[in-house]
Amino acid sequence: MRWVPNIAADRAKIRAIAAYRANRRLSLAAEWNPGESELLPNFNFAPSLPNEHIPGVGLMVGTSSDRIGTPDGRAWFAAATLDPKEWGWEDLPVNGYLGASYGTWANDARAIGGLSWSFMEHLSAGVQHDGENVHGIISINPALFAGDPSQWNIDLLLIEQFGSHTLGITVSTRF
Repeated sequence: MRWVPNIAADRAKIRAIAAYRANRRLSLAAEWNPGESELLPNFNFAPSLPNEHIPGVGLMVGTSSDRIGTPDGRAWFAAATLDPKEWGWEDLPVNGYLGASYGTWANDARAIGGLSWSFMEHLSAGVQHDGENVHGIISINPALFAGDPSQWNIDLLLIEQFGSHTLGITVSTRF
């Protein structure tokens, strides 16, 4: 569940996703945006899992709602995941992705990408570019404080939109 209380688009204030991982390659999901009474089907498919064909690289295609802050629209994307540890850079605590997204709200294709830095076990920070704006993310697993492994994760968000910034939070789990 993502909550961004001060964003301009009602659609983006609250978003909930329930996903089912059918197998290692396919995830099926339902995205609910209550601010617009919108329920969308989503999927992610990995035609190439990380390291399957190229060391440190995986491929992902899928769909979701359009960029954060858009009042409506769908996005179709393709991205390559990148893990430099597989290239012999074991001490570099970074991974990322590069790709393209076609959004129906603006009816255009855009370059997308992101990087994540792991500072310590259960704590990372990153940036993502959605084709128009750069968003910051700090990811915390409660095991950082409790010590016990946790299926939960908390992301603190700094979202850029129209040249200004707003804060948000995502809480997620797997079961």
